[in-house]
Amino acid sequence: MYALAAAAIPLLIHLLNRRKIKRIPFSTIQFLKQMEKKQMRNLRIRQLLLLLIRTAIILLLVLAFARPTLQSGSGGLLSERSNIEAVIVLDNSMSLSEARLSGTLLDELRTRFNSLQDAFRAGDRITVIQSTAPAATLIKQEPFESGVWERSIQKLQPNYLKTDLNSAISQAISLLDQSVFATKELYVISDFQQSGIDARNLTELFGQPENAEIQPFLLNIPHPNAENISIDSVTVVNRLVEINQPLRIKAYFRNHHPENHLNTLASVSLNNNRVAQQQVSIAPNELKEVQFQLTLAENGFVNGFIETESDALQEDNRRYFNFYVPKRVQLLHITPSDDFRSFLPLILNPAIDRGVFGYQRELAANWSSRNFLEYDVIILEGLDQLPETLVSRLKSFVEQGGGAIVLPGDRIVPPQYNRLLEQFSLGKLGELQGSPGSVEQFLTIDNFRWNHPVFEGLFEEKPGQLNPIEVYANFRVNASQQSQDLLQLSDRSPLLLESNLNKGVIYFISSPMQPQWNQLPTKGFVVPLLYRLVYFAGTRKISDRQEIRTGEIYQSQFSNLEAPYEFRMSLSQETDVRLTPEFRGSNVLIEFAETALPGNYRLQHNDQQIAALSVNPWPAESDARYFSDELPALFPGSRLLASDTPIADQVQSSRFGQELWRYLLIAAFVLLLVEMVVARTGSKSLVEESAA
Repeated sequence: MYALAAAAIPLLIHLLNRRKIKRIPFSTIQFLKQMEKKQMRNLRIRQLLLLLIRTAIILLLVLAFARPTLQSGSGGLLSERSNIEAVIVLDNSMSLSEARLSGTLLDELRTRFNSLQDAFRAGDRITVIQSTAPAATLIKQEPFESGVWERSIQKLQPNYLKTDLNSAISQAISLLDQSVFATKELYVISDFQQSGIDARNLTELFGQPENAEIQPFLLNIPHPNAENISIDSVTVVNRLVEINQPLRIKAYFRNHHPENHLNTLASVSLNNNRVAQQQVSIAPNELKEVQFQLTLAENGFVNGFIETESDALQEDNRRYFNFYVPKRVQLLHITPSDDFRSFLPLILNPAIDRGVFGYQRELAANWSSRNFLEYDVIILEGLDQLPETLVSRLKSFVEQGGGAIVLPGDRIVPPQYNRLLEQFSLGKLGELQGSPGSVEQFLTIDNFRWNHPVFEGLFEEKPGQLNPIEVYANFRVNASQQSQDLLQLSDRSPLLLESNLNKGVIYFISSPMQPQWNQLPTKGFVVPLLYRLVYFAGTRKISDRQEIRTGEIYQSQFSNLEAPYEFRMSLSQETDVRLTPEFRGSNVLIEFAETALPGNYRLQHNDQQIAALSVNPWPAESDARYFSDELPALFPGSRLLASDTPIADQVQSSRFGQELWRYLLIAAFVLLLVEMVVARTGSKSLVEESAA
């Protein structure tokens, strides 16, 4: 503003060039004095007017270059801004990967962010936060320079993560509250997807008095009504998955377009081989269930995905899943003696011959010589006595993921069996009801839990109907709340009980499988029943069908693992991460946090896979509902920056009010024209008067 001193230049010129008139008395032309007096008066008026105009021109030019503003707040007409503490929240979540003809929405966000740097200058301090879950700080409180923007844009890459604006904004406000800068600004560049915003929490956050000094600026990235089909979920319907048996997979597809009916070709791949496909037609805004059926030809860990054709958002076109098919279930059958007549080997023989079950038999007297951990299922049949050490070993085996099936003997020791039932939370043993071998009086199997995996696929209709099966005698059990009865007799007492212990399961059949006790050995129903009991119990300890969302932390606990404890989590050969286990007694806890990429991950222990993990994008990121008109209410006191006007100019205008430099230049130009007219008119009049 020191240039205002230049306004004195016209006055100095005027004083130096004042016309000095020499008076010469002349008696004969007294009348000319009056003319002279009039002429001098007109001349002084013009000169004074020119002086004022020229001074005003210089003042206007100086003020224009000073860029004064009309402020709505305090600070006066001419105010110089202080340094600014600015936090910029950038939303590069998966929804911003939506494609347009000119590129993705993330490209537009980068452009908007890049144009924002013209609103800052040296002395300002910048923080850039990525609003995904988990949030990431790209730049933290660094002095403003062009390199800040370049580094931020390099780090701002497309991803599959969910947006969490509330968390990022809360982090930004915390930084601004701690700042010593007088001016604090918050910038949010986002599509403001409704699924990623807790509106109530956000309004309360900005309504707090301590945050009143923070000025929020919003830059909205609008979504067109793009044609997009997402796969929201995939479920393997079969809870018992067997090789060479039908496999049913259920998927939910969603059409996010509000008006158009969309079609896509959906395909199923297992271990990277396409095994099924079908055409899917979905109405506007419809969630549609689609089922695929195929025959499984592989065992072990099976990785799969369902995929649709390309559309506006490619990232939600594939969804991963996994399951495990046992190669062989190892079975240990403990009986009281060699001459004990058991129907189990005969019933399970077809599965044993096919290699589905590995069968070994052991006498009760020698059970302690067996390592239970070498087997998947332990069957106790016909034992009248259950030593406490046997019950303890069996419980430890089940807790670590093993399966157990107990069929009592015909002369059991009730206290010992009571201990078993109590240890496994099955219930309490009651009295013997009925009489073995007495076929005149009997109960029948009257009810069963038809939706349990054991009965899955056994009946064409739900609920299925059982042919009458007579039970002549059984040990009555008062079931506990932790157990569930899978088969009930006609008097509502349980015949088959199930109880889960940690990862394992135990089944208790209250009537020995002998002809004098019941008809089970002679009925066809018992073959698939026992097969499925063994199969289901033997696969419980396998860590399959695990699924998390991108960005979430995976945790799992394992037992009975042998040294060395080398663990790796791999998505492909390029992404192989070595993990450090945490020991908790005899168990091993594995934690894995690098889940930003979707896919089927393999957890390996000493080069052997022990678990499978499917990581999928968040379905909420495909949700096509966004805040727009509601933004001023969500962010009280915020300024919504338009996309059709330079962003830096809008920010400057918001900081200082209406800038006047344009109007000052226009006024100076107008006065310059007036000055030219006045000066020219005055010179012409002077010449004419002199000539006269």
